Amino acid sequence: MPTTASLPPLSENLKALGLTTDTIAFGLNYEFTKTEPKGMMKRFKKNQSAIDIDIACILYDDNCTINDMVWFKQLRDKTESIRHQGDSLNGKDRGEQALYDGPLDQEQIRLYLHKIPAHINKIGLLASSYYGQPLGKVKAGEVHLSDDEGNRAFTVNLKQLPRDCHSAWIASLQRGVDDWHLTLQNLPLSTNDLQGAAQEVAHELARAIPVPQAVRT
Repeated sequence: MPTTASLPPLSENLKALGLTTDTIAFGLNYEFTKTEPKGMMKRFKKNQSAIDIDIACILYDDNCTINDMVWFKQLRDKTESIRHQGDSLNGKDRGEQALYDGPLDQEQIRLYLHKIPAHINKIGLLASSYYGQPLGKVKAGEVHLSDDEGNRAFTVNLKQLPRDCHSAWIASLQRGVDDWHLTLQNLPLSTNDLQGAAQEVAHELARAIPVPQAVRT
């Protein structure tokens, strides 16, 4: 999966990034962007009138196996330590406070870090276009990670993602001894089907695990 050269690399513990609370939020905001299906797609997507962007959190264990998902079809994980606050279908349907330039996120997933089960070692933060249009086609948009005090660890401009990117692995969190380590990924995924995207991220996470060296006797 190619990297996005225009976005700076980031790999650091949350506390070092200035996030000071045990509750963090993965948020999405984007401007309403009207779209019209072309050709044969008009027959299958008659209800499509605007770009619909969604966010998700995927929970992995030590073996990078998918343990749970939080997204618009499943608003809580099994332990309710990660909670989706509700789906936006077009970027303007959740009230004036949640418009692109409003004070509230249109979509937000809250992570209560102290409640996340010990067997969850990694968390993938994903964004995808429901109808498959490139994320960068929105007039304006961003995803970000922040804490309850408003401190932000990162903000990713959706228009900076690769031109044909319709689904992206935005970032990952890995459990440490007394903190979570954040790595900003910004990597395109080959599918916007969440199960397939989650498996793709699992594969990449497993590749990053160091192989134990043989012990000489």
